[in-house]
Amino acid sequence: MMTLISLVVALGAGFGGWAMWRCSRQRKHDPVEYFSGWDGYNLPIRLTGRITREEADAIAARGNAYMIGYFDSDNRLVRNVKMLRGEIFFEHIYDYDRRGRLRRVKATNPKGVVTVREYRPTDRAGFFW
Repeated sequence: MMTLISLVVALGAGFGGWAMWRCSRQRKHDPVEYFSGWDGYNLPIRLTGRITREEADAIAARGNAYMIGYFDSDNRLVRNVKMLRGEIFFEHIYDYDRRGRLRRVKATNPKGVVTVREYRPTDRAGFFW
């Protein structure tokens, strides 16, 4: 009986966490938003810690980095920029196909070197490109 209760509690907690995560992904983005960071190595990257423009300016004044995300009308991230000391540190520009799958990523590193990665519909975009 105790095992059954534990299983039900674990499943309920898991479903609740999944539901909260899913709802947080559905938030409508503004065309331009500011973030304190990012995580993961999938593409497009996941921007974290949404902040205001004023908070981003304060972070920049301290010499630290922040992220800017640009979103299209379908709520997809189409560009992200990491700003450090008032300059672009790196940038990704994302292009999607008609189905909303990642088709192309144009990345610019701190030295200004541009790399373009094209994805076929059969590719699993995101891991260690």
